[in-house]
Formats: sequence, C-alpha cells, structure tokens
Amino acid sequence: MKKLLLGTTALLAAGLLSTQVSAGAVEASNLVVSITGGGTFNVEYKSRQTGWATAETADVSYRNHNAEFTSEIEFKGSTTLDSGTSAGIELELDTSGTVSSDDFIWVEGTFGKFYLGDRDSEELEETIDRTYSGVGLLTADVSTNYSTTAKNHAAITSSADTAASGTKVTWVAPTVGGIEFAVNYTPHLAENQKTNTTNQDVGGLGEDILIGLKWTGAMGAATVKVSLGYGVSKAEDPATDKDIEDDKRQRLGFEISGISGITVGGYYMTHADDAGAVTPTEDETSVGIGGKWESGVWEVGVGWETSKHDEMTDADVNTKDGTDKVTRLDIGVNYDLNDDMLIKFGYRQEKYDDDQNLATNENDTTSIDFKFEWNVGDGLEFDIGLQNFRYTHHDGPTAGKKTGTAAYVLTKVSF
Repeated sequence: MKKLLLGTTALLAAGLLSTQVSAGAVEASNLVVSITGGGTFNVEYKSRQTGWATAETADVSYRNHNAEFTSEIEFKGSTTLDSGTSAGIELELDTSGTVSSDDFIWVEGTFGKFYLGDRDSEELEETIDRTYSGVGLLTADVSTNYSTTAKNHAAITSSADTAASGTKVTWVAPTVGGIEFAVNYTPHLAENQKTNTTNQDVGGLGEDILIGLKWTGAMGAATVKVSLGYGVSKAEDPATDKDIEDDKRQRLGFEISGISGITVGGYYMTHADDAGAVTPTEDETSVGIGGKWESGVWEVGVGWETSKHDEMTDADVNTKDGTDKVTRLDIGVNYDLNDDMLIKFGYRQEKYDDDQNLATNENDTTSIDFKFEWNVGDGLEFDIGLQNFRYTHHDGPTAGKKTGTAAYVLTKVSF
C-alpha cells in the first residue's frame, strides 16, 4: 500500500510539474487556448413501425424506447506571429475519446487562410433559408424497400460537396469586392489515408476537388448573395462498368434578404451518382426554393425541393430505363415565448415516384412535428419533441396507410 501511495504521489507531482512547465510555455509563446464541450442525454420513444422498414418483421417484438448519451470536448489554440501571420489548431474528442472528423491546423495571413487536416469543406454555398422543425425519428423506407433488384434512388441532394469530411487541404482566398473564393482538395475520400491506393479499386473512392465562389452585394435595400460551385469526385474501376464517369457537380445558389423581414433563397444543381461504385453512373438534377418571414416573436418559413434521378442498366452503352423522382414540401412556424423559450411547429410532405411505376418503390409521407426548446441558463438546455407520422406505401407488404408517433426528451449541459 505504501509503495502504491508513493507511486501515486510521484505521478501526481510529475503531472503538476508538467502542467506548470506547459503553462509557462503557453504564456511565453502567446498561445491563446480555449476548451469547450458538453454532454447530451436523449430519451426517445417510437411506436412500432412494422412494415415501414425491412429490418422490422411482424413476428419479432421490438422495444419502443431507447436512451442515448453523447458528449464532446473541443480544444482550440492559436497564436499571432510578429509578422502578423496567425496559426492555430483545433481538436475535437467524442465520448469514446477518439478523434472525430473536425481536427485540423490552420494558417492565416495576407495570402488568405489554409485549413490542413480533417475539416468540413469550405463550400460557400447559398441555399434555402427556411424555418422547419423536424423531429425525424420516423421516416419512410425508400431505399430499404421490398425489392432488392429495383429501388427508388431519388434523394434530396443540395450540395456540390462529395467529401464533407476527410483529410484535406482547403484554401480560402482574401475577400475582395464582396467576392469569396475557396478550393478544397481531398486526395482520398477517407480520413488519414496514407497508402498509395490504385486508381481502379472495385467500389473504391477517388480524389475530390471542390471549388466555391460567392458574391455578396446590395441592390437597393436588399442584400443579394450568389454562389457558384463545382465539385468532382474521381471514378474508380472503369473495367467493371463500361462507361463509368466521374461525379461532376455544378451548382448555382442565391439568397435575397433585408426587405420587410423576408428572405428568399434557392439552388439548382446537376450532378452524378455512385461514381465510386461498380454500377453505372447515373445523372441527377436537384432544385430547391424557399423563404422565411420574420416579424417580432414570429418566424414563418416554406421550402420546396425536388430531385430527378436517372435509372440505368449496365451495357456496352448504358441504357436509360427511366427516372426516379422525389418531391418535398416543408412548412415551419417558430414562436418566441420569451428570451429563453422557443416553440416550433413543422410540417413535411414527401412523395417518391418510381421510374418503372413500381408500386413497391413508391410512397407518400407526411410528418407533423412539435418542439419546445428551453435555455434554462448558461450551459443548460432542455428540449421536448413530438412527431405524428403518416405513411402510405402504394403496394407490397407495406400497402395501405399507417400512422406512427414518436417523441424525445433532451437534456444538454455545455461549457
């Protein structure tokens, strides 16, 4: 016991000494350090959704509630050199103590700013600025349906970025005349990929380049923002698919605000799908428009989006079978009870149409959502969410209308 106590005391002394030395070094180098983080405990309830997903079958009993705890801590450090150049580092740890995708260093000066490491891309994209409160616990079975050979591949895709996370280099140029410019380069669509992988991996992932351009200006009393984006993800394994193509994305976005509390925004994008897979590359077109109105304690928003996805059959020259389509309508209303309490109402309607009019791949859903958010005080948040979900599958084992309910209670402590 005595040896254990002496050993523990020695470790503590060494730790304190190390802390003091480190603290002195920090002070001497003018390094500014901050630590933030928090923990979230969430209890969820979902009514039985048998028939909405293939994972749940009629002869198996399922628990209708669960609990989840997540936490994170973020370390930030930065310093400014005598030349005026700044540098910093950001590290984020999740509950298990592993490093998440947002861990990087940065350098900033007259040349702009470089981000080096695992960080979300600098997209510079304008999009729908709307008010919508979605609980999202119950959703439709679109890709996980009862057909393994033919699925509805349509999905709402609104960004030109195919590598939101991953180890990359990002350069953000200095803003000139309201114009912003950024380039993101990801050598491999994975984190910390140090091996020299081949360019013909079966179902592999290629390199990614994303370029963003945005202009912000004024037209009378209105503030106008226009963004252009181009992204490309390199295709792999051309031998398997006869005419596989890179995933090239071209995107136009806009936002107009500053008149009578109204904001309007939208986007138009053409892109490809599954460039890294062994199935044919399929073209897709996505469009969205929406807006919100703010007045006092009220905020009301509407958003509409649609996406069309070509369906192809692999051949010497790929054959187009048809087009899958999804359409989404969102309506949201926010009301401030006071500075600390907010009530949100949301309504979402989605419709999936299949290229072959296969009823098993088509459905309609509506979701009515309610949220109560209470900022109890600095560092403490309490939320409640409720969802009523109605689902209509056109045919197959899920035929007919079904109604489900879901709820959650969330407590968050942050610092």
